Amino acid sequence: MKTYFDTKFEALAIDFGYEEALAKIIDILLFQSSTPSTLKNKVNKFTDFWSSDFIVTLSQDHLSNENFVFALGQYIRLSHSSIDACILENLLKMDEESVINAVRLSGIIAQSEHNSWVILKKIADQFNFLKFNNFLRTVEYIQLQYQERLSAYKNLKNQLQLDQITAMVFSSFYAYEYLMSDTDYLKIPYQMDINDTVSVQDIWAVFHEVITSSNIEKNQLTEKKLTQVLKAKMSPFLFGENLNYSLINQYDDFKRLVAHKIEINLYQDQVISAYCYQFSTNYYLKNGQLVLESKPRNLDLFQEKFGILSAYWQWRGINTLTENPYFERLDRGKNIESNALALAKTQGIVLQLYEIYGIEKAVFEQDYDLYSLIFTMLLSQAHYVQDFVTAFKKIRDSNDQHVFSTLTKLMIDGLLIGQNRMPITFSTHKEKAIKMSDWIIEGGKNKRVREMSRILDFWSIDLRGGSDTSYVENSFYKIDDYIFALPWILAQKNFNTATINTFRKLYKNRASLKSETDLMEQNLAGLLAKYKGEVYSQYEPSESGVGEIDAIVVTDNKVLVIELKSTYVKSSVKEIYEYRNFILKKAVYQLSRKSSYVSDIFLPSLGLDSSKFSIHSWIIDTTLEFDHEYIDGFLKISFEELVIILNGHKRYFSDMLKNNDDKSASGTLEGSLDAVIDIIEGNKFWLDNLPLMSSIQELNPASTLKA
Repeated sequence: MKTYFDTKFEALAIDFGYEEALAKIIDILLFQSSTPSTLKNKVNKFTDFWSSDFIVTLSQDHLSNENFVFALGQYIRLSHSSIDACILENLLKMDEESVINAVRLSGIIAQSEHNSWVILKKIADQFNFLKFNNFLRTVEYIQLQYQERLSAYKNLKNQLQLDQITAMVFSSFYAYEYLMSDTDYLKIPYQMDINDTVSVQDIWAVFHEVITSSNIEKNQLTEKKLTQVLKAKMSPFLFGENLNYSLINQYDDFKRLVAHKIEINLYQDQVISAYCYQFSTNYYLKNGQLVLESKPRNLDLFQEKFGILSAYWQWRGINTLTENPYFERLDRGKNIESNALALAKTQGIVLQLYEIYGIEKAVFEQDYDLYSLIFTMLLSQAHYVQDFVTAFKKIRDSNDQHVFSTLTKLMIDGLLIGQNRMPITFSTHKEKAIKMSDWIIEGGKNKRVREMSRILDFWSIDLRGGSDTSYVENSFYKIDDYIFALPWILAQKNFNTATINTFRKLYKNRASLKSETDLMEQNLAGLLAKYKGEVYSQYEPSESGVGEIDAIVVTDNKVLVIELKSTYVKSSVKEIYEYRNFILKKAVYQLSRKSSYVSDIFLPSLGLDSSKFSIHSWIIDTTLEFDHEYIDGFLKISFEELVIILNGHKRYFSDMLKNNDDKSASGTLEGSLDAVIDIIEGNKFWLDNLPLMSSIQELNPASTLKA
């Protein structure tokens, strides 16, 4: 029985010939949604494709094509019953390497129980595919190593039996003891790989995982119960009373637990995911040991670029600070400087949300005031930086005391002025809402308390359930009527990322997403319109199958075609490469069709000769991954870089470092859109600014400009 793709391929072959038909049929599979209702299910679609008769006609060159390899990987990954052994056998006979790459791209190396392994191992037992057999042995070793690490972690976790409050206390102890060194990467206690350093953000993520997965208090949390836990688990370390070997060993085992979890997460990300998605990374077994074979890769300089872009929005916020209506209402007391900086950061984030993501309002299950939602958290951060982290370092450095003696002094100093400066802070939801309500500017007292109460709920993870505990961007933990915070973590949080990921990841299916995308495209058109040339925004071709073109700009001799994408800030190798393989590759397909349309139909419809224009087609998105790389011939850049250049701000970073207060110096538009194209395609913005960031980091490794 002919498959849908057989019928489609035969028609394409008649119209375009065999080779072009193959290119088109794989595009239809991967990038088009206009398939019969029976194939709307991805499993059916990929099974139908690989069961087609024309598959047996593929050559090694066809199978090794990136799109065919990826499609085979999806067939292997999505099969809920079993893949067809005969199909895989024939493909292995044709090209072992491509099938191996497909298995890698499927991602099932991270799933040792995936049903496709049964068929793959059966094939290996029946046939002598040397490369494939060696690959399977390597995968089995990697999976075994991962399971051993996971088992060790689970055993230690079961042995510890931490409750969530103790996990918070120990996490804060650990942060004060080891993470106050003003560096982003460091060695940690009981580290598995002693030759490497660990990211502070990775440690923070592990704290979160341990806290959210620890034992939940069975009964309602009361003041009495909370006092008992703190007296038993926190006070002995601070005051020395009732400090016994059992408690010391429990905290020590917590450190081991953190080290085990760090190792698991890094192994999953840097070994398993890297092996799945990065073909520059290869592993093989030698004398029973795993050996890494890595090809050189260009540094993406993500952290440095991220720091420069983050600084841009703070610079924008500072430059517009006095124009902000909130500025006149700021408390002019001793904290005016930190309050003003919090407001500037808030203004920068709000500008970033609007100009880059098209977000004007905070509309979730409930509506919030966007400024209050962000400003209250940044004021809270300023409080934790000043009254906890800075105060801790001052005491530690002046007296050269042990960490627990320093924490005791910090807590006592806080009590003398009526502040809770314990390693973890806590209060009832009502008390915290009343205290923080002064940070909301609009409304009477009762209204501000109600609004602050809603904001606290928004930024809190309910440890009894009802919250997505895998999401690490929240500021507080909630147990019943109590709100908890870990001062060090809140002080370190990047609220640009936290806010973006809240909108674009945690609440990715908001009803307002379509209008936000429209506003993004309109914002881009407005910036492009500052330059000489004809701008066509959200252009709808009359021809079917092309799709809306986000932006076309026609100058005297150049045409710019833009495909605009929006997403969240990625945090793992898997997220990054799935974004490339699913979103950016589809953007390439779309942009290819749209560029052809512009050249073949659009320009002639304007009475213009396409041969007299150079066409520049860009994928522009809100991430820095694969920045300034060419994906199948199309340049991919970040929207933020383009916005900075179109605003005439390409020199803002050097002016900021020189403390140049002349705003106009960093606001000179480029002479023409042709000049903008040259700057982008010549990578001039980053070539000029990255050396400045490097010089800052060399002079001050703890620079706050780092991501």
